[in-house]
Amino acid sequence: MPKATRTSQEVDAVRDEILNCAMDILAKRGYEVLSMSKIGHKMKMTAANLYNYYGSKDELLIAMHKKGFGMTYDTLLNAVNSANTPVDRFKKLTYAFVEFGIRNIYLYDIMFNRPIRQYTDYIGTPLEEMSSDEHGSSMRTFYLAVEIIRDYLKTRPELRAADSKELAIQSMCALHGIISLYNSGSLATFADDPENTIRTFVDNVIHSVID
Repeated sequence: MPKATRTSQEVDAVRDEILNCAMDILAKRGYEVLSMSKIGHKMKMTAANLYNYYGSKDELLIAMHKKGFGMTYDTLLNAVNSANTPVDRFKKLTYAFVEFGIRNIYLYDIMFNRPIRQYTDYIGTPLEEMSSDEHGSSMRTFYLAVEIIRDYLKTRPELRAADSKELAIQSMCALHGIISLYNSGSLATFADDPENTIRTFVDNVIHSVID
């Protein structure tokens, strides 16, 4: 008797299971270990069957990026929702971003450090829509920072001429630098107390915007 065709809901459930399996391998062992064969082995699926759900590693990476940016957004939103003032919202956003990057080393690595194809590279390909969704997820996270900085600038008439988008980019670049140095172990080679160095650095980034 032929095997019944899976419903779209069942297919989505298996895709989610594969994605979660890939995220688990990434979190525990890093990008270099992540492969379709490793995922298939853990899922007890043949490689051929796995490719029925994700046609390529590119497709799987796009899904992982989207999930990662969704996790980032939720983390930042939860942090800022516990703040009462615009300046506290920016502080909590900043520290939450750094903490997320440090606690999720391998996920942060593929989201921000590894050379990847951009969503514009997929225009005209079968992955165009999926990549566009992933890009939208990443931009939603970025524009949350822009919105919070803009709200703070409204409380400072003398700073209203400042460009909130440029300040968000500058802050992200600075924070990315310290996160990457810490995660790679490089910061520990020249800082006696890396954790304290991070706290001091993050405070300086915050004050570069709010002072």
